[in-house]
Amino acid sequence: MRCAIIVLLLLVGCAGGGPSGPRTPIGGIGKGSTKSYYCRGEWHYPQNFYEYDKTGLASWYGPGFHGKPKPYGEKFNMHGISAAHRTLPLPTVVKVTNLQNGKSINLIIDDRGPFVYEGRIIDLSVGAAKALGTYSKGLVSVRVQSIPGESRLLSDYLAKHGNKSGKMKDGRTWQQVYEDEIAGKYRGQETVGSSHLDKPIKETKKSVTPNQSTTLDDILDSVAPKQSVVKKAETLKTATNFNNYINLGEAYVQKSNAQKIAANLPKTWNASVQSVLHPSGQMLYNIKIGPFNNPISQQVLKQIREKGYTQAIMVKD
Repeated sequence: MRCAIIVLLLLVGCAGGGPSGPRTPIGGIGKGSTKSYYCRGEWHYPQNFYEYDKTGLASWYGPGFHGKPKPYGEKFNMHGISAAHRTLPLPTVVKVTNLQNGKSINLIIDDRGPFVYEGRIIDLSVGAAKALGTYSKGLVSVRVQSIPGESRLLSDYLAKHGNKSGKMKDGRTWQQVYEDEIAGKYRGQETVGSSHLDKPIKETKKSVTPNQSTTLDDILDSVAPKQSVVKKAETLKTATNFNNYINLGEAYVQKSNAQKIAANLPKTWNASVQSVLHPSGQMLYNIKIGPFNNPISQQVLKQIREKGYTQAIMVKD
């Protein structure tokens, strides 16, 4: 998961992706973290600005790396609050929001990773995962938003008061420095994308879900009540083909947690817990619901995503 520190310190500036518009240039010690590096069979190109706003999967790391040095020399404390990212400058202040429960936390990106599992955008320390309520689930959908102004101020502060790597002489971690010297003390340090952050989820319109008393006419009328006879016949063929499933897109370390989530879903969705073998050998569990016909599966997928399961996907039997 984590590459050798020597490789991480070999880093050449490359611009990365990010929201369009003005970009905040990197300051202080962050300038040394924007060089490209090779890890796990591919090159990674850190961005040379702080702006970032992305939704994806969060994982956590801990026991195998506890006590080992991070790129700037501090030893990793899995019980503390920190995170790893492949391309954000070190350090970057980010707001991480758990899209399932709405919890959020401001923390410092001070390490590199994750380097496995497609779709993962951030690796949380055990402490951060517990604070966000993601620890027992293994993987969960999150939104990661940078705070460019505070990121620049933190980087400049570390360059002025720390050693050449930004390690503080008084022993404080970057997270502690942020909380003591930077957090909430300056105006105009909004998160990227804050204008549309955390909008309340709207109640979805009641839709027809298949159960013992649901007729095909109910399904057809809910999808296209004013269709022509010919068009309705075509829809009938689709409506009677129940071979679509929906995967919630989240993996849980403990089977009991997946079972609790499945038990709280509507019974007509026929939720079941599936086992998935992680490349590390760890058995994980996810939730599969269905089967549905195509019109109903589209409605259910929309409802699932609006409930916060933004990584939910449609699968065919």
